[in-house]
Amino acid sequence: MMIFKQLFQPKWQHKDAVVRLQAIQKLNDNSILEQVATKDIDTNVRKQALEQLNTLSCWDHAMQHDSDVKIQKLALEKVKQLLFSSDSALTAPEKQQYLQNCSNSALLEDFVRRGDDEDLRLEILNKLNKNNLNYDLAIRDANENIALACAQRIDDAKQLEKIAHKAKHTKVRQWAATKLEELKAAAEKPELLRKQTSLILSKLLALKDKSDYLQVKQDGEVLVEQWQNLQVDLVCLPEDEQLLLAEKYQQIESKYVANLTALEVDYTKAQAEKLASERQQQIIEQVSNTIEQIQSQVANAVEANGDSELDAIIKSIADAKKLLSEDHVGGHKTEALFNQLNQIEHNAAHLPEFAEQVAQATRALTQLHQWQLPENLEQVDQAQSQFNQWFEEWKALKRKMLFALPESLQESSQSLIKSWKDTLKDYNQQQNSAIKQLKGQMRELDRLIQVGRYNVALGLFRKITEGIAGLTAHSYSKIEREHQRLNEQVNNLEEWKSYIGLPRKRELLAEVEAMAEQTLEDVHARAKQVKFARHNWRLLGNTDCEENKQLNEAFDVAIEQAFAPCREKFAELEAQRATNLQTRNQLVEEVEACAQAFAENADYTELAKHLPRLQNEWNKAGSVERSEYNQVSQAFFAAIKPLRQQLTQFYTDNAEQKRQLIAKAQKYAQEQEVAQASEALKQLQHQWKNIGFAGAQVENKLWAEFRAINDGVFDQKQADYQAEKDKQQHAYESIKEQIDQLVLDLEQANLEQCYSQIDKLKAISLAECSLNQTKRLDKLLSQATSSYQQKIVQLKQQAQADNLQQWLTNLEAYVIEGQLDEAGLNSLPANIIHAIELAQNSQQSADISEQRRDITIRMEIVSGVDTPAEDASRKMEIQVQLLSEKLNEGETQSTLDLLNKWLSLGAIQAQDKALFARVSKAMQAELQPA
Repeated sequence: MMIFKQLFQPKWQHKDAVVRLQAIQKLNDNSILEQVATKDIDTNVRKQALEQLNTLSCWDHAMQHDSDVKIQKLALEKVKQLLFSSDSALTAPEKQQYLQNCSNSALLEDFVRRGDDEDLRLEILNKLNKNNLNYDLAIRDANENIALACAQRIDDAKQLEKIAHKAKHTKVRQWAATKLEELKAAAEKPELLRKQTSLILSKLLALKDKSDYLQVKQDGEVLVEQWQNLQVDLVCLPEDEQLLLAEKYQQIESKYVANLTALEVDYTKAQAEKLASERQQQIIEQVSNTIEQIQSQVANAVEANGDSELDAIIKSIADAKKLLSEDHVGGHKTEALFNQLNQIEHNAAHLPEFAEQVAQATRALTQLHQWQLPENLEQVDQAQSQFNQWFEEWKALKRKMLFALPESLQESSQSLIKSWKDTLKDYNQQQNSAIKQLKGQMRELDRLIQVGRYNVALGLFRKITEGIAGLTAHSYSKIEREHQRLNEQVNNLEEWKSYIGLPRKRELLAEVEAMAEQTLEDVHARAKQVKFARHNWRLLGNTDCEENKQLNEAFDVAIEQAFAPCREKFAELEAQRATNLQTRNQLVEEVEACAQAFAENADYTELAKHLPRLQNEWNKAGSVERSEYNQVSQAFFAAIKPLRQQLTQFYTDNAEQKRQLIAKAQKYAQEQEVAQASEALKQLQHQWKNIGFAGAQVENKLWAEFRAINDGVFDQKQADYQAEKDKQQHAYESIKEQIDQLVLDLEQANLEQCYSQIDKLKAISLAECSLNQTKRLDKLLSQATSSYQQKIVQLKQQAQADNLQQWLTNLEAYVIEGQLDEAGLNSLPANIIHAIELAQNSQQSADISEQRRDITIRMEIVSGVDTPAEDASRKMEIQVQLLSEKLNEGETQSTLDLLNKWLSLGAIQAQDKALFARVSKAMQAELQPA
């Protein structure tokens, strides 16, 4: 049976591996091949079966379960080939399903590196989630999306920093750089929050010591808002730190609110005073205007030669006085206006006398008008003397005048006097300038004579003589003595002229030759030097000798050499003028382009912007040849002039529209009720804004006229409102009298009476008063209440100071003697007694005296008492500690708290007794009444 079984056995099951290998090469049955690939004992046979099958499943099985390492490696490569090859028979869903179920991380990592399916690579990246793989692909992968996805899985700062510098894709580098900034910010956030919260709390705490209400309120609202905005971020801090910050904020905020409330009271008071001051200013302005009108009425009465307007003048004075009586602030300005009105009222009864004064002034002006203004220097002295005498008489006449001159006469006198003053001033300025220049030249002449520069001195004296010829007799008298003295000296110098001429010529020739050898730096300075040298040479004159002739010839050669570089530089300036001409031609083209653009869009705003710019650039364009300038200038102004005319016409049209609005405003003001007119004028104001600019010359004038109409209507509306307010005045004055009486009673009030008077102030009702009157009365009530409260504080402080002095005396006995009797002990406050009891029951410490010294210094700092020089360095250290405590805890211990601590440390030592004198001084300075 065994023989038959072997005889009919398939060759792929033959015991000889070579036979089996040959047999399977001819097999097409995949099931047999799969059986051979998994179970055959020969490596080559299994390998042949696998290659014939060449399926992903069989290669995967061999990769995971085959006993031969070589077949495992071959299977791995075959799997990769099927997965990665673009001509593989596997479909995308098959690859996806295999990779989703695959557990071979090396294979999956290889697919991520070499695969071409972006979505599948991303899916496997999520499955692997290997940091090194993500880091490597973020830097090197050719697919930007894959590289970015890998970078986004990395949180390590060092790796992100390398990605930001080495990544292949810009987008990945940018993302890594941004992520680094976020990580850095997150790491720094707690410390930054601590700094921000500390800064906010410090600023908020500082507000409790500031006195500007509006600034404190504004800054406080900003700081509170900043604190609220930080609340979301505070979760990154430890919970106990969050609670500590919240507690500090509540403490500091309460102090800020308390200070703000107190400041608000003072601010309200100051605003009320400001309103009263503004009202006073309005009254003063109205009365001042009324006084000016009265002056005009007086002038009219004089011109009419009668007193028909006297009643109107008296009425105006009475109205002005009544208006002044409404000023409840008073002061020297109001008093001065009252005095001025009284003086005007007194003078109004003497109009005929004023008329005579006006006639005298008219005759004086006529006399001055008839005099001829000086037309040359010869007439100046006499005209000046004549005018000075007339002007003194004119000022004396004006001082005696009962009223100001009539406006027409005043304007005429101002114009005529100004004409004379200006004319004489011009002559005097010319003379003063000439005298100043001559005095300077005379000082220089003195200096030249002293240093021996006689030739230059002679030339300067001739120049001085020419200048003196242009002075009047009066002006010359100011320098006559000096001129005569110099004249004598110069006459003596003339004899030396011929003696010093040749040496000076030799010096000047040497200077010119040195100038010719110098490098040219400033062409204008060189030209000026050459000109000056020629001038000085001519001043030296000539002598009849051969050396003089030779010097003249040498000078001509040297001066020409010195001037030669200037000619070259002037040629360059000529080229610059050509460039300037080109610039001006370009400006002509720009003006023409501007004209064309305006013709297309008619934009007056752009036109108004460009025309000044073009004109300004034209003015700065630099000089050109005169002959060429005329031509380009004509072209420029021919182009710009029409544009200016159109812009001017635009302004004219706008001005006309605004004049029409002014006419409507006048009609509304005259024909309509005040309320209706005010509403109509508001509409006209809106229309006014929509009309364009009317030109610099008329815009402000038109607006002033339009505004005057509006002001008249709104002033009338205000007057109607004021009439209604007058009905409430009686109630206001009655309540004010009650408050004033209570204020008068303040000085003699004791503590119990102060409380009673405050109750009376609170019981006063303001219901019958207007809003503004209520505010003023509230202010008075607040002031009166505040005064009584201050009086209560003073009375309490005085009692406290008395008690303080008593128990400090008893406490001093305790410190010095070490004990107190029962009466002295009972006189002390309870906390002091408690501190003494603690000291008696506490154990003695070696450093108690040093602690008491520090506490004593703290008390001196808090109360503002000077510390002895030997403790100065320790005082600075403690001041730093106090500042830190105040910043962290928000408050500082009082002197009383520090005294309790001082006493409670233990028994009094001998060295502590000297300290108590300083303690007592600090307590008295801190608690004594202000």
